[in-house]
Amino acid sequence: MTGRVAPLAEPWSAEDEAGIRRWGHPEATYDPLLLTRCLQRIPALADRTRALGESLYVDGRLPARLRTMAILRTCAQVGCAYEWGGQAAFWGPLTGLSGGECDALVLSGPEDPRWTTEEAALLRAVDELEETGSFAEVTWAELGGLLDDERRMELLLVCGWYRTICTLCNAMALPVEDWMREWPA
Repeated sequence: MTGRVAPLAEPWSAEDEAGIRRWGHPEATYDPLLLTRCLQRIPALADRTRALGESLYVDGRLPARLRTMAILRTCAQVGCAYEWGGQAAFWGPLTGLSGGECDALVLSGPEDPRWTTEEAALLRAVDELEETGSFAEVTWAELGGLLDDERRMELLLVCGWYRTICTLCNAMALPVEDWMREWPA
């Protein structure tokens, strides 16, 4: 099953091949993502979508572990097994998150004792953002002990962008790919 939208069929044009291959980490060993092959059906949309996502990694100011935790928690809150599975399988290990920690971002919450005080604050903020669409003053202040204004704004963009990606993946009913981590039971 490939979901509700068929991916761009091969053989790809040189332009489509380049567009598809621009997604993901340069050292990735997995095949092009189903998501990117679906998006490439509309190259201009794929390019615009990729540009923001790529900038959050290439020019990002959030520490990689915290960024990945925020992404995984956002995916968990939205129930997106596809994006969570790819992030947990690829970025989790690269940023020092164990499989158990990735799973805990779905199965438990900020109160889990495995998280540092700072990580728990980040997770509470991500949960609040998903619940209310904002941060309360106390949350903004609590994050200030961990992140400066630029990093707090970037956290908002990371969560929002991945909320959008998760919505896209869920609505297209993308199945978890073979190399991705399975959603924890």
